[in-house]
Amino acid sequence: MKKIIITGFLMLTSTPVFAESDLLNKQQCGETKIGIGNALAVADCLFKEIEKNNKIQQTEEERQSNEDELYLGAIAFSQIAANYSTVYDVWCKD
Repeated sequence: MKKIIITGFLMLTSTPVFAESDLLNKQQCGETKIGIGNALAVADCLFKEIEKNNKIQQTEEERQSNEDELYLGAIAFSQIAANYSTVYDVWCKD
């Protein structure tokens, strides 16, 4: 049992040595950066639509429904941008 634990520990600690050090190449890093910008642009557009939605004449129920949908989309795209920014930061450092 002791040999299995030691072997397992050695395998777990040595795996990063054999792993590929660059997950993304320069082209993929560039595409990731562009994708982050696009996701942020969509989120910004949705936040601006929320402001426009509040100026449109509609019932309170319709306004709230539209606002909720727009907020969900804006938050989703903001989260996508944040997640890909983390990937970019980890794998695409210069």
